[in-house]
Amino acid sequence: MTTTFLRAALGPLLVVGLAAALGLISDRLLYVGPLDRATFGWLVVIPVWALAPAAVGLAGRDLADIPRRPAALIDGLVVGAIVGGLLWWSAATVDCLPTHTLTELALPAIVLGAITGGAFAFACQIAGGQAASGHPWRALALGAIPQLLALAIVPILDFYLFFGLCQRPSAG
Repeated sequence: MTTTFLRAALGPLLVVGLAAALGLISDRLLYVGPLDRATFGWLVVIPVWALAPAAVGLAGRDLADIPRRPAALIDGLVVGAIVGGLLWWSAATVDCLPTHTLTELALPAIVLGAITGGAFAFACQIAGGQAASGHPWRALALGAIPQLLALAIVPILDFYLFFGLCQRPSAG
C-alpha cells in the first residue's frame, strides 16, 4: 500500500521533472537535432508536461479513491510551490529599477502557483480515477486537458499580474 502510494505521488513529479529537464536542455542547446528550442518545446516538453497526470493514473491505478486524493494534493502542492517560487524569484530579480516591493510580488506569484498546482492536482485526480476504473486512454486525455488549460491561462495571467515591473527611464 505504501509503495503504491509513493508511486502515485512521485510518478507525476518525476514526469514533471523530466519535462523541466528537457526544457532546460533545449534552452541551453538552442537546437536539439533538427529542431530549434521552440519546436522542441512544443513537440516534446509540452506533451510530456501535459501527460504527467496520467503517470499518477497509471502508477496508482490500484489505489482506492481515498489514498489517491492525498497523492494528487501532494503533487499539486509541490508543483504549485515550485512554480510560484520561480515566478516570484524571476520577478524579484529583474535587472531594472523595480516598481513593486518583494512582498507585493508574492501575491501574484502565489495566485499563479495555486492555479498551476490546482490544475495539476485536479488533473492527477481525474487521471487516477479514470485509470482505476480501467480507462487508461481516458486517463491520458482527461488528465491532459487541465494541464493544457493551465498552460493557456497562466502565461496570460502572468503578463497581467506582473506587467510593469520596471520603471521607465525619465525623459529628461
